[in-house]
Order: sequence, then C-alpha cells, then structure tokens
Amino acid sequence: GADRRLALAGLGLSRVAISRIVSSVGLATIAAAAAFVTLEIRGNVTHPWHAAVAILAFAWLYLAVGVLVGSIVTDPLEGSLIVVFIFILDVFSGPGMSSAAAPWSISRKAADVLISAGLGRPSSASDWVGLGLTTIGALVAAFTVFVLSARRRS
Repeated sequence: GADRRLALAGLGLSRVAISRIVSSVGLATIAAAAAFVTLEIRGNVTHPWHAAVAILAFAWLYLAVGVLVGSIVTDPLEGSLIVVFIFILDVFSGPGMSSAAAPWSISRKAADVLISAGLGRPSSASDWVGLGLTTIGALVAAFTVFVLSARRRS
C-alpha cells in the first residue's frame, strides 16, 4: 500500500512506522478531547480531570485493540468486525452492565475511574495504578506487535 511506496521513495520503514504511531495516538487524543468537551457540555462532572484521564484511557485502549487486530488480521472487514466484537464483549461485561466486571474486560479500570468521576467519588489509588498499567501495557503490546508485523511484511 501507501506505506510501502513511502518507504521505497526514501522515507524508510522506521520513519513511516513512527509517523503512523504518532498520528494514531494524536487522532485518539483528539477524539478523547472531543468526547470530554461533549461530556462537559452535556453533564455536570464533579471531577473533570479524572473524567478526562479516563476518557483518554478509553481512547488509547481501543487504539491498542485496533493496532493489535490490524497488525494480525490483513482483511479490513474482518479486522473491523473483530474490533467491534471485542468492544461488545467489553461493554456488556463491564461495570456498566453488570455488578462486577468480567476479568477479560479491558476497560474495567477506565470505567471505574469515569464512573467515580461522574458520581463525585474519589478514585482509589489501585484504580489509578490499574488504569495506568493497563493502558501503558496495552499500548506497548500493540505497538510491539505493529513493529514486528511491519518487519515481517517488508
């Protein structure tokens, strides 16, 4: 595709990969900012910074899911359906739909922080640590698979 042509035109594989990573994180951050502004306009959030961090974590977690799936699955339709399936499993097994989130719920800690922010309760330290570890771990895993799959395809 276009990435291969850019690399062959002189940009190199690493520069193309880094630009894709930076642009993906940037777009996810812009989407999270738009979601946060919408939440602030529509509702009264007691802890806005907590909500902003939780929304950003949701965006980056699903960015990681998309990168992981896109790095492994080559067909765009199949990849899109897998990401939607993962989202549905996550949403319907998370704390918003059940009394306790399932262990495979990838956004459980982000949801806990967001729900606490909306209800005006402080988030526990374990929620923040779990949220940070989950988000950073997901991004590192996703971009590692991305780099490895890019090397394999080149």
